[in-house]
Amino acid sequence: MLFSKKNKLFSIHEVCKTCGLSRTTLIRMEECGFLKPCRVDHVTGYRYYDAQNVAAIGQYKRMQDIGLSRKEITDLYYERRDSDEFIKEQRLKISKLQRFLNEYELRHSRSKSGTVSLITLPEVDCYCEHLTPKSLEESAVLCYLAYSHCIEKGYRILGEEPLMSVFEDKDILTFHPTVVSDFTYCIPVLPKPGHDENVKHFPGAKAISILGFGSFYAFEDLCAVLAEKIKSEGLKPTGPLRVIALVAPYTGTHYKTEDFCYECVVPIGGD
Repeated sequence: MLFSKKNKLFSIHEVCKTCGLSRTTLIRMEECGFLKPCRVDHVTGYRYYDAQNVAAIGQYKRMQDIGLSRKEITDLYYERRDSDEFIKEQRLKISKLQRFLNEYELRHSRSKSGTVSLITLPEVDCYCEHLTPKSLEESAVLCYLAYSHCIEKGYRILGEEPLMSVFEDKDILTFHPTVVSDFTYCIPVLPKPGHDENVKHFPGAKAISILGFGSFYAFEDLCAVLAEKIKSEGLKPTGPLRVIALVAPYTGTHYKTEDFCYECVVPIGGD
């Protein structure tokens, strides 16, 4: 027998010391159903643990370190949830984190060269307004007004997904950003019950993207780079160009126009 009932037991003080945890934290692990002491003295109330308990605490700390909640850790450890669903959720988190880090690194380096990568766009519902600006500068003003309209209409805005402009019926291979054209401004929201003509569903999709940094006019060259990459790799666009506003001048009064940060994205088919 690998383990016996005569395994050495340790006091809560010893376990807290060796694991670097407080007594309160250990008790909370017990309350959430993760940890069960080997023995509890019903007279004194003292708890005693064995080496397996200590090893389990190590697994708890490992999962806590990657941002899982107590419930998530407990359900995962005792296999109380669907593994495929958990893996899907975590890969989506990794994808979002990677996109954010790429953006933050771009803003920190202030590079205007652009970073091309293959990404997975999450599915999202957006409040949409069709806009026809007379200039690129005016497009920023109209986008801000559309954002205000979304708030006025009582939608719950999902801050975890950035805003985007979708250039409908525009082929990325022939698109010229400096030529003012109609587009749809899309704000990620939690859809209201029932049919809502103002909300459009965007399914998840594989995509090719390029990060950009600079003024409104800086992304003309980046779109050209993206189009060339699509042609050279033989990729097939399956949707129109999306310009995702990671940081726009209207997202904070301290941002200057030249500090605009965006991602040009084109959904693609195949592997």
